[in-house]
Amino acid sequence: MAPTRTVSPEPGQADWPRHRPGGRQRLRRFLDRLPACMRRPWPWPPCGLGQRGATSAMVAASGTVLIGMAGLATEAGSWYLARRNAATAADLAALAAAAARDRGEDAVPVALDTVARNGFPPGGTNSVTAFSPPVSGAFAGNAWAVEVVVAQTQTIGLARLFLSTPPVVRARAVAAARVDEEVCMLSLNQLTLGGNSTTQAGRCVLASNAASPGGISVVGSALVRTAGLITTGTCTGCDSGDVWTDDTRRVRPMVAARRPDPIVDPFAGLRNWIPSPPACRTTPINLDGGKGSTGNPSISPDEGAICDDLSIGPKQSLTLAPGLYYFRNADLDVKGNITGDGVTLVFTGDNDRVGTIHINAQSTGSLRGPTRSLIDGHPEAAGLVLYRDWNATNNGSANEVHLNGGSTMRLTGGVYLPTSDVVVNGKSDIGSDCLSIVGYNLSYSGTADTQVDVSGCAGYAPYPVLRTVRLVE
Repeated sequence: MAPTRTVSPEPGQADWPRHRPGGRQRLRRFLDRLPACMRRPWPWPPCGLGQRGATSAMVAASGTVLIGMAGLATEAGSWYLARRNAATAADLAALAAAAARDRGEDAVPVALDTVARNGFPPGGTNSVTAFSPPVSGAFAGNAWAVEVVVAQTQTIGLARLFLSTPPVVRARAVAAARVDEEVCMLSLNQLTLGGNSTTQAGRCVLASNAASPGGISVVGSALVRTAGLITTGTCTGCDSGDVWTDDTRRVRPMVAARRPDPIVDPFAGLRNWIPSPPACRTTPINLDGGKGSTGNPSISPDEGAICDDLSIGPKQSLTLAPGLYYFRNADLDVKGNITGDGVTLVFTGDNDRVGTIHINAQSTGSLRGPTRSLIDGHPEAAGLVLYRDWNATNNGSANEVHLNGGSTMRLTGGVYLPTSDVVVNGKSDIGSDCLSIVGYNLSYSGTADTQVDVSGCAGYAPYPVLRTVRLVE
């Protein structure tokens, strides 16, 4: 008969059984006695377990805790990642929406679509809101800003031991289109600066919305002083020749070609306006004062639309009372003196017979737009001096607009000629501290000396601006 193997009791543990129990039973005993055991001094193993048994039990107990902590860490990490993703989606949505707002589009649908494309479609566990303009923060009420808020309810596992409700990650972003440069001359197509012309725009930008290969061309001996030359097309001769920011000839202007987005036309709302001129005036405008003439050097818009070509000769003058003047199928040709403060001249009529404008080099006087719009429903017409109907089809060289005013001729406000070829040449010397010109094709040649500046337009007349979309909150 084989002898029975006995196990000697460990010191202080004489009541320990002679045969080792199973591992599961030993672990259970260890866990039951663990609180009392941990109050005993080192060295372990206490509580009647051998060195290896105690180590195994400790590893098993510690492993359970470590696995739980790893699970919690993984869960919290997923929440942090969701927070970062929500912040990224909110930032991208705010930027896209602000850019859309700058283009005149509805910003909110763009924001919601961008958030959805970046993993946060509205609905379910996602809550997405967009505001244009923002309703909170430093940019609340800013018409050029967009606010986007993204929230997502997270799932919980082990965290149920500590949290009664699932956590919600939240991200907010505000982007705004902020003015970087003022644009005082905008060609909707081609801008050409040539001949011996001088264009002074040192405090603003010259721009073209033409598609490549069109854009801006500086040719001949043109002298250009401007803060920048910007176009959606190409810019030829823009960084050479006599093109500088000022007369010190030390710094070249900023040049940006092939810009992805066109510069916003500040008068574009007038394209939806259909002018309704009153009946034609019945009293002739007689500027000669000759035999049998009563003479009429001053007119009022209340006298009716001007339906015959109006020509002001070299020794003639005409004063316009404040108001809105309609030229119906009629041209305006100025070689003498014309004066008007708070006036808007609208050239309209049959689409193929819309009149044009010739302000010649020897002309004198001043035309200043109104401080408020004279066209109902179109606030963009504030400060507007000259407007040729967007619907005109008789354009091109046969009906060019000439702005060749003399040294004492001043235009103040906005000049909007969206379908016309605008020519400034000869001995022109026209300009002011608020002259914003927007035309289809703009051409400066000869010895034209043009000063364009919009520094005096603030709060008076709209003008194009170059905006950059940025995150601001």
